[in-house]
Amino acid sequence: MINLERVDSRITGGYIGARRAEETAAAVPAARQRVLDWLRITSAEGDWRRFDRLAALALHVHPEGLGPILAAVLASRPAGVNTEDLVDLLGELRAPEGVEPVAALVRERKSTDGPYFTFCVKALQALGEIGTPEAVGFLRSVATDGPAAWPDPLRWHAAEELSIEDELGFDEDQMLGGS
Repeated sequence: MINLERVDSRITGGYIGARRAEETAAAVPAARQRVLDWLRITSAEGDWRRFDRLAALALHVHPEGLGPILAAVLASRPAGVNTEDLVDLLGELRAPEGVEPVAALVRERKSTDGPYFTFCVKALQALGEIGTPEAVGFLRSVATDGPAAWPDPLRWHAAEELSIEDELGFDEDQMLGGS
């Protein structure tokens, strides 16, 4: 746990980008091999702040197996976890395991995230980044199932992720409540 403490002291406070992650991994070489174990430990302990920091570090040091860990936490949605960051990370990773938990969040929040739907739009963008047939299928269903099933802003953004908004005859101003 000494290495975990050393890593955590280097990543506490502020944004953890690629440069900071690489500097941390260079200073504590065990970080590359141990970060997934540390994510499992902090998840089991419910230490979500540390988990978020370690997940950001892991994104940039590219350990194999990160997607399933993040997707499992997102699917279980424990109190205190930063779901928005997990959605972003799964999109950046293009993690196919993230499709179902991200899509489930969109389904759950579609009626409470309005009027701007900032979380749902971020989730739709993550699904677009993931880009698997399942992600594309979900986006297509949001775009085409109609206003009774999905609010117009979500239909627009899903169509935009697929670049089919013109094909569907969508009017951006009308669907996003513009003038």
